[in-house]
Amino acid sequence: MNATSRTAGGLLVAVPLLFTAGFTGLQMTFEYPDILRHPAGEVLTRFAAAGADLHLYWYAMMFASLLMIGAVIATGLRFWEQNNLLSALSIGAGVLAGLVQALGLLRWVMLVPSLAAMYVAPDATETSKSMAIALFDATNHYLGMGVGEHLGYFFTAIWTVLLATLILKTSRILAVAGVVIALGVASGMLEPFGVPLTGLINSISYTLWALWTLVLGIVLLRAKAQALTTAAQRA
Repeated sequence: MNATSRTAGGLLVAVPLLFTAGFTGLQMTFEYPDILRHPAGEVLTRFAAAGADLHLYWYAMMFASLLMIGAVIATGLRFWEQNNLLSALSIGAGVLAGLVQALGLLRWVMLVPSLAAMYVAPDATETSKSMAIALFDATNHYLGMGVGEHLGYFFTAIWTVLLATLILKTSRILAVAGVVIALGVASGMLEPFGVPLTGLINSISYTLWALWTLVLGIVLLRAKAQALTTAAQRA
């Protein structure tokens, strides 16, 4: 149990730190996420003009999503004896959350660089430019807004609520905060339907979610350290 708690806590700390590092880098170099509301041609041109650091920032965010899969599995196992049903459901929801977000972000690592190169190529024709824009828009709506965001918001919110339920008896304030944050994250699912303020609420909630996950990881690490101290004192 100590090894499981240590692994879960460490991964829950690592995921938001890595994700925030990538997100902050994209904000500074690519005006993300506001850039996504600009015309596709402008996005591809700016992507092509950016340096290797932009690719690393996208890769960091994608890797953070994959790392989340390990984090939710370890966390579910940490609470398995407490409630195996809720723990199993949390693992399922968390794995799906990490997977769909990674799939959505993968387009920026593998597909968009090729589309950007096609769009700004010296010999690019209007046909090739139009094709690059069409492919970018299609993948951005399906993989980005659909898979990465819409499904990502849903499964992330479900995982957060399930985990909040598991820690309700031991960390009531953190559990209640998790439920509220989860509702804010889920509100992003309404943005494509034109519901006002949901985009802003979702953005703020995701920042709080990263902080919440970080705090939870620290709590698990501290609980493990306290258990070791107690055991040493008894010995």
